[in-house]
Amino acid sequence: MQYDLDMKGEFSDIFKKIRDILLSYPEIKELKNAKQTSYSDKYGVIIMMRPKGKHYVLAFGKGYKLADKYPVLGGSGKIVRHLYFKSADEVDEQLIRELIEESFVLGMEAYELKKLRCSLKVNYLKS
Repeated sequence: MQYDLDMKGEFSDIFKKIRDILLSYPEIKELKNAKQTSYSDKYGVIIMMRPKGKHYVLAFGKGYKLADKYPVLGGSGKIVRHLYFKSADEVDEQLIRELIEESFVLGMEAYELKKLRCSLKVNYLKS
């Protein structure tokens, strides 16, 4: 499991610091699998974490929607954006909290919008 490697590996101090921040939110659940440790709420993935080369990577599941407001995020894929760390001293707790809380809002908005669209479609079909 990647979680076990993260707890004891080269970047364990970074992993533990960010993990503590994430788990301070009661709505966040930790999910462990072979390739990464991820953190989600009821609306979807918030963050995925794992080492990559000489960095520890924090990947935001709704990162493409965060990138305009937080240009510090790297990546150019369709969905995910990243923060890269070499040491725990680089972890900006305030920034991480802002990104997590903004991710909560984005997930909730997407869920409510989907619900509204379904409701409109049902009402349209009834008429």
